[in-house]
Amino acid sequence: MRERFRAFFKEHRHTAILVALVTAFAIRPLLGDSGDGPVAFSIAILVLLLVALLTIRLDDKISAHTTTATERRIRSIIGWGLAIPTVIGRFLITFAPDNAVYLVGSISAFLLFAFITVSELRTVLRHKDVSRETISLSISIYLLIGFTWGIFYIVLHHLQPGAFSVGGTPLPSGPAAESQSFPTLIYFSMTTLSTIGFGDITPMTMQARYAAVTEGITGQFYLAILVARLVGLQMSQRADTKS
Repeated sequence: MRERFRAFFKEHRHTAILVALVTAFAIRPLLGDSGDGPVAFSIAILVLLLVALLTIRLDDKISAHTTTATERRIRSIIGWGLAIPTVIGRFLITFAPDNAVYLVGSISAFLLFAFITVSELRTVLRHKDVSRETISLSISIYLLIGFTWGIFYIVLHHLQPGAFSVGGTPLPSGPAAESQSFPTLIYFSMTTLSTIGFGDITPMTMQARYAAVTEGITGQFYLAILVARLVGLQMSQRADTKS
């Protein structure tokens, strides 16, 4: 049974990341900010991190011909080294809010998700054909970009209270307001990445404004490059099939 599960996960690992991401995004609005909502969200983040790190490890093994054993070992140390303080900080924030823990946990979470996003981006660029897993990975990277940027906004908001306002009212900052600020800034990140821009949340400081503009540009460039990449791979596949 264990070997079957490993084989199944190896074959569908990028779809597993997508499912974990969608679950993490959906839990907070579905369960709300009271009761078991924050705890369930923390568990969903833990599952997402575990799936992502295992996927990166498998991707490195599969592409062993392009990476050395030392590089794979360093990447593994970085990934798990960032995951440990992130997980500890996540649960401490949930059960015992503290300013220092909140800041350290948020910074480590930002660095960890940035590492995961870059690692998965490298993987999709190494793909030589278009499959369901390629599509799942491409969507996952887009969501990871939004999630990573959202955590960056959380760090920025903690360092600069009042960096964001909702309807003209400053968004509360700090661990005590985490249940409100976290989903709000993730939502702001996704609307900015997709350039929807409802305008209900406004960046107030210069750093927050330029970060939002940079995210919007990043989202557009990613989609343009991704579409070009997938179209190029698809045309290459058809040419190989005809020949």
